[in-house]
Amino acid sequence: MKKIKELLLPIYIILNILYILIGSYLFTIKTINIKIFSYGYIVLLVLNIIAIFLLFFTRRKNRIRLQIHDLLLLLIIMFGIIATNLAVVPNISLFGEYNRYEGLFSISYYMSLIFLSSFIEKKHKKLIIYFILISGLIQLSYASLQVSNYGKNIARMYRGKTIWATGFLTNPNFFGTYMLLCLSYSFGLYIEEKNNILKLLNIFMIFAFTIGILLSDTLSCIVGLFVVLIFLIIFLIKTKKIKKLIVILLIVSITSFGLSKYKITNVFKDLVKTGNEVKEISKGNVSNEFGTNRMYIWKNSIKIVPKYLLHGAGIDNFAHAFDGHALTDSRWLYDKAHNEYLQILICEGIFCLITYLLLYGIIVIRGIKYSFKENSVLLILPIIGYLTQAFFNISVIEVAPLFYIGLGLCINREK
Repeated sequence: MKKIKELLLPIYIILNILYILIGSYLFTIKTINIKIFSYGYIVLLVLNIIAIFLLFFTRRKNRIRLQIHDLLLLLIIMFGIIATNLAVVPNISLFGEYNRYEGLFSISYYMSLIFLSSFIEKKHKKLIIYFILISGLIQLSYASLQVSNYGKNIARMYRGKTIWATGFLTNPNFFGTYMLLCLSYSFGLYIEEKNNILKLLNIFMIFAFTIGILLSDTLSCIVGLFVVLIFLIIFLIKTKKIKKLIVILLIVSITSFGLSKYKITNVFKDLVKTGNEVKEISKGNVSNEFGTNRMYIWKNSIKIVPKYLLHGAGIDNFAHAFDGHALTDSRWLYDKAHNEYLQILICEGIFCLITYLLLYGIIVIRGIKYSFKENSVLLILPIIGYLTQAFFNISVIEVAPLFYIGLGLCINREK
């Protein structure tokens, strides 16, 4: 009976992951729309709150000691409520922008996921991680069918004549983030694993998810991967696991070379282009088109920061923050800042951004210390990767919950 009780919380978290996977697929094939999918998060938020109360109730004898990150989670929700009350469009702040739906309800759901996931016992964390990886392999399989143009009834998105690899998501950037999370977990599992059969499985997953990132052609995720690999190199040299380091680097480099040679990915061309743009910026030559128009978005976004500095324009109100209108150019209308930190600053204010940064900083610093102390990078690698790519990408409800679950798994409550 005790073992069954211990498994209840991990199974519940897995059910959340399963909802994300199935729900994403259903709106990909247009059985439901993304708005209906987002309403499921409101239901899950209520269930999470009930689960939190049950957690406190069942641990009356062994009282839960709240830590500083628990206070930060509450502050993020509190600042979200303030931003919603003072929002340009309060209803959007509550439910989220059209086709995004990352409002106060979604943010509160994320925070509740962090709290619940932080109570997963160490021996059950791998169970959740493997389920995330299984869902990632399903996404990758679907994306492979998309770009191979093989199979009937496969939902495909095009940019010109190019088929995007999106999986069950709406953009290759989001698919790339999903693959980065999975690849980072695969690195950690391979390094820790002692069973030879499971080692081979993890090597296969490293190979598969490297293909996934390259198929996405998402430069922000390649940057995230570089930072993960730099941390991994430092860790493996310090812990004298040189053979595993060589295996990882060989798999990633050979896979990258092969896909680039056969023109299955264009990401390395984009790297060269970005390098040239960086050179021009260093010379003082800044174009709005740099970073696929990110430079234009960031330059104009920074101008409105003072207006909403204290309380923000409202959660997910970026499209209404420019005197009630959206930021546009000759081709596009922008509803996100394409930088998660800038997005929080404009939409939720400086105090909320500081709270997020404190939360991330505390968990990352403690996670890094834990990694070297316990000789394990399994939990920290995906967090490093996600927080890096977040400088150039946007948060979406189909991927963000997996990051916040991972953030909760990084919290060590055993002390």
